[in-house]
Amino acid sequence: MQGWATDKPSFRAELNRIIMYITKLQLNCSRILSPGLTQATQPPVAAAHWQLCAEDWLLPAANGPCVAYSFSMDGGDADFLKTVLKLGCEVHSFDPSISNASGGHLSNSLTSNRGNGGSVIQHKMWLEWRTPKRRRHKTRGNLGSVSQTLADIMAALGHRSVHFLYADLLSAEWRIFQNWIEAGTLQNIHHLVATVHLQWAGFEVGGTDEEVLRFWFSVLWGLQASGLMLVHSSAGEGHGVLRHTVENAHSSYTLSWANTQH
Repeated sequence: MQGWATDKPSFRAELNRIIMYITKLQLNCSRILSPGLTQATQPPVAAAHWQLCAEDWLLPAANGPCVAYSFSMDGGDADFLKTVLKLGCEVHSFDPSISNASGGHLSNSLTSNRGNGGSVIQHKMWLEWRTPKRRRHKTRGNLGSVSQTLADIMAALGHRSVHFLYADLLSAEWRIFQNWIEAGTLQNIHHLVATVHLQWAGFEVGGTDEEVLRFWFSVLWGLQASGLMLVHSSAGEGHGVLRHTVENAHSSYTLSWANTQH
């Protein structure tokens, strides 16, 4: 846990520290991939929801494996899925609300889609942030539950690394990020695009408003300590932060990171 922004708890000081942190880019990319584009371009580009850093040293080798995951329940990942498919990645989409009518290839278990004709394999599954006290051995291709940690999902799919991961976790992101940091999972994620929600504390996050903001900042600092560098920030709609209306802040931000430790 990081210390307070000032010598005593202050909502304004804690919030300002977070907003400054998530709007100040940490890595300048000479080439980027943006939604709707299949080729990398030089910045700047028009306002984009997310961007991927397309430096050669950050992208998968041309003849090597490429794996992409997306966790989204609102269809907001459509452009992301198209982009990573164009990159030749093996693409997995996770959504506990999907049905056979949603299109694509649906799997209730975790199996690889290699040779699946370049389509997205869909899993009726979501992310868990609680690590079970009694961990049963997870066999490849079978998890037996609709909620699993990212580490267990990767193990079941036989993936040591995920090159591109998209996540809109609907306010569960703070505890899930904490799980990824503590479990060391982020060391195996090369690019992360995620939306953080500031309207309320998030699932299983408690305390005063100042304590919540301090926890959020500590999680963001943990992402950086795991090697993630911010390459793009896009503000969402609204100005509500923990039931406060704050004109110089937004209710959500979509953040794009690249892992520089690979």
